[in-house]
Amino acid sequence: MKKVFTIMAMLLPCIVSFAAEQNYQTFYSPSKKISIQIGLKENSLQYAVQYKSEYIIIPSALCWTANNDTLGNHITTLSFLNKGNTVSRYPTRGAHNEAYNRYRTVIAKATSQSGQDFLVEFRIYDSGIAFRYLLSQEKMTDINDLTTFCLPPKCQTWLQDNIVSYEGLYKSYRTGELPPSVVAGPPVTIEYPSGIYAVITEGGLSNFAGMELSVVSPGGFQARLDGCTRLAGSIATPWRIIMVGSLNELVNNDIISDVSDALSPVFKGNTDWIQTGNCLWSWLTGYDVTPAEMKKFVDWAAELHAPYVLVDEGWSHWKETTRNLDAWQLLAELTSYASGKGVKIVMWKSYPKRKGIESIALPEKRREFFLRCKEAGVSGVKLDFFNSESQDITRYYEETLKEAVEMGLVVIFHGSNKPTGLEYTYPNEISREGIRGMESGADAAQNVITPFTRFLSGHADYTPLFLGNTGRNGRNWKGNTTEAHQIASTAIFFSPFRCYSGRPDEYILHPAKDIFLDIPVAWDETIVLPPSEIGSCVLMARRKGETWYVAALSSQAQSITVDLSFLSHKKYEATLIQDAEGTTCTITNAVFSRRDNVDIKTHNGGGFLIKLEPIRR
Repeated sequence: MKKVFTIMAMLLPCIVSFAAEQNYQTFYSPSKKISIQIGLKENSLQYAVQYKSEYIIIPSALCWTANNDTLGNHITTLSFLNKGNTVSRYPTRGAHNEAYNRYRTVIAKATSQSGQDFLVEFRIYDSGIAFRYLLSQEKMTDINDLTTFCLPPKCQTWLQDNIVSYEGLYKSYRTGELPPSVVAGPPVTIEYPSGIYAVITEGGLSNFAGMELSVVSPGGFQARLDGCTRLAGSIATPWRIIMVGSLNELVNNDIISDVSDALSPVFKGNTDWIQTGNCLWSWLTGYDVTPAEMKKFVDWAAELHAPYVLVDEGWSHWKETTRNLDAWQLLAELTSYASGKGVKIVMWKSYPKRKGIESIALPEKRREFFLRCKEAGVSGVKLDFFNSESQDITRYYEETLKEAVEMGLVVIFHGSNKPTGLEYTYPNEISREGIRGMESGADAAQNVITPFTRFLSGHADYTPLFLGNTGRNGRNWKGNTTEAHQIASTAIFFSPFRCYSGRPDEYILHPAKDIFLDIPVAWDETIVLPPSEIGSCVLMARRKGETWYVAALSSQAQSITVDLSFLSHKKYEATLIQDAEGTTCTITNAVFSRRDNVDIKTHNGGGFLIKLEPIRR
C-alpha cells in the first residue's frame, strides 16, 4: 500500500506542471468536445482528460505489470504510432443514413527501462474515452493493472463497495474525502462543479480478472484486479472506460457496446430464437417451489401473457414416490404443461455445490447439466453464486453462453459482477444481477441512484414490482416505496428479462395491470428529463414505436413538472398512474400534446407512470 500512495503522490502536483512538460501531446474527439493529454512526468506515463475546458481526470498513471516488470514507470522512449485517425460508422437509429464520426484512435508506444515495449490504445469519443494496454509475450505472463483515476477537487462521487456480488448500498463522498481502503465495484459516478458527470467502468471483459477501484488517496482511485490474470501471446487488457456528459448523455452512452466484440459466430447470424419479456417468479411471494405451485404460476403467466416462469431453488429435490418420478422427470412434465399454454420455463442452478447438489463449475458437469435441461424442455437457466470476477469466472461466463447457444438456452447470471458488454457478443445473456435488488427489500433512496450508477453499465435483474404488503417470511418487500413507485420502476429499470417479484394473483386483480404488464423490455429512444438528480428523483421518457412512457421515481415528497415538448405534433391519449393516500395508486385519463406541461406531486418514496399513445383519426 505504501508503494501505491507513493505513485499517487507523484500525480498530485498541479495540472500546469504536467502541461508544461515537453514530451506530451493532446488529442481530441471528432468534435473536439473531449481531449486527452498523454505524456511523461518524471519518466512515468500519464494521461489527463478534459471535457471542453474542464478537467475530468487530472494527471493519472498509465501503469500495469507483466510478471515482475512494471510498465509505465521509468519510460525511456514514448512515441505515437497513430496520432488520431477518425473512425466513422452509419447510425443505428435516425431518419438519415449519413455517416458520422464515432471516435478517434491514438496508439502510444512506450519502452520501459527493462527494454520491454508495450502499447496503449486510446479511443476518444465525443462521449468519453476508452483505453487498453497491449503486449506480446511468448510465455505465460502474470498481468496486473495499476492505472489511476485522479479526480479534481469539489466533485461528488457515488460508489458501492461490495466487490463480491455487487449488491452494496451506493453512498456519496466528496473528492478529498474518499474513505481510505474502500474498494468500489464499478461503475463509479462523479458529478463536477459545472454540473457535468463522468462514470468510470470497464468494457470487453473476458478471460481477464475484473477491475475494481481501490481508494488510494482522498481524491483518487487505482485499478485493482480480482485475483491473478495469466495470459500468453497477444495480450490485451479490457477497456478502461470514462464516460462523460449530462445525465441524459450518460444513460444513452454506447461506449461499452462499441468496444465489445461483434456477435459471436456461434449464432451463425441467427438470434431470432432469443425471446425477451416478462417472467413470473415465486421466491419473494411466499409460494413454495413445488410442481403443483409452479403449475399455478404457469397458469397465471398464460393469463398475464408473460412468456416465462422461473423455477427457483428447490426443484432439484423434487420427487414423487407414487409414480417413482425424480426431479428431472417432474421438471419435464412441468415444461410440457407450460408449453401447452405458450409459457417457457427458466430454472435456477447454483454454480458451486449447494445443499447436497453438485456443482457445475467443471465444464463437463456444466455440459451434462445443459444437456439434461434441453432434454427436459427447459428454455433458460438462472445461474447463481459466482461471487467473484476472477479470470476463471469471467472465462466461465463466456464459455457458458457459448455452450448455451448450442442448447438453445437463454442465461441469467446471479451472484455476479457488473455487465461489461458480453451481452452484445452473446445476446442469449438476457440479464444479470450485480445489483442490490428487490431481494434486499426496495429502498427509494437507492432506486433514485442506481439508474445513474449501476444501470449505466448494462442490464440488471432487479426483480421489480412487489405490490402486496407481505410476502416471503411475512416481509413487505416493497419497503419504503409506494405502489406507483413500484409500477414506475418497471419502465426505468432496464432488463430484457423482466422478472417480476410480486404475487401474480395480485397483478390479475390490479386495475392498472393492462398498463404495467405491457411495458416494453427494450426501447427505441430514452430521454432523461429535468428535474432528474442523483439521489433525489429520476424522470425518464421512453419510446417504443409511437408510444411513450414517462416514469418518475422520487425519494422524498415533491412536485415534478413534466415538459411534454419531446412529443411529436400529435395529440396523445394519456393514462396516469400516481401516488394516492394509503397503499394504492390512482389511475386517470387525459389528452395531452407537446405544448403541455404536467404537474404531479409524489409522496415520500413515490413515483408515477404516464402512458402516451397517439390519437389516430
